[in-house]
Amino acid sequence: MIRKNIAKYILIGAACMLSICGCGAGNGAANGNVGTDWPDAEIVGADWRTWGIIDAFGTLELDGEKIDVCACLYADRAELYYDEENQNLFKTVEFPERLSAAEYEKLSIEFTDDTGDGNTDLIFVVGTENTVERRFSYIYDQSEFVYDAFSAFPNPANVDQGGVELDDAEQGYADFTGRYTEAPTGRCLIEITAESEDSYTITVNWANSASEEVVWAITGATYGEAGDELVYSDALCYIRTYDEEGNYTDEDIYSDGSGKFWMTDAGMLGWMSDNSDADGLTGEDLFERID
Repeated sequence: MIRKNIAKYILIGAACMLSICGCGAGNGAANGNVGTDWPDAEIVGADWRTWGIIDAFGTLELDGEKIDVCACLYADRAELYYDEENQNLFKTVEFPERLSAAEYEKLSIEFTDDTGDGNTDLIFVVGTENTVERRFSYIYDQSEFVYDAFSAFPNPANVDQGGVELDDAEQGYADFTGRYTEAPTGRCLIEITAESEDSYTITVNWANSASEEVVWAITGATYGEAGDELVYSDALCYIRTYDEEGNYTDEDIYSDGSGKFWMTDAGMLGWMSDNSDADGLTGEDLFERID
């Protein structure tokens, strides 16, 4: 996939790399490893940070509040605890896949405002000497850290099952397949299905009321110059009205619509219609993936 923000991940100077404590991601009996000097059990009455398996310390800035945390890294998740004497869990972040032993040994975490919204996001750096370095990105959204597959680096489509980065000829583009909705109302449902490796069918249902919706039917949407956008033409748009028995009638708005869909750096689906005078879509609406 062609990413416009690759340089942002390479030049990560704005990110704050968490300082790694002596234990490291691969040490500690609690993490299923051996060969550690850490005790296996809690020392009653002691500050848990003196015996707990802590991999890193850092500060989150979330919704205008600064929160000092301790990070405990595992092969399938990260646990963030408040940086205080008592062991109180703040958040658990599940990884999209379980890491191999070699990847787990090299695992580290970064705090960075990747979306520019003033809230701290998380990046987990994964890789070994024999595999390409990968980054799992998590965006802070409404009190949760949400995995952002579209900002993962490199995109999973560009890495084969052995962890080797593919060359440009072998790389695929972003997979738009899925369902998306307008936040926060949920009045709109966009369903994108693949016709082939580089062609999609898109159906949009946008409810105006309980008995009326606007429908867009798009076939043959294909990739534009960038691998993170789909362009379309000859789209159908009509108003569908239902009666009390569930029957409906359609009123055509246009049959030659064109425009494009794209993925934002934060993993949201954007939509720009060339027929905004007829359908009111100006490109300002963003849609979040629901599956």
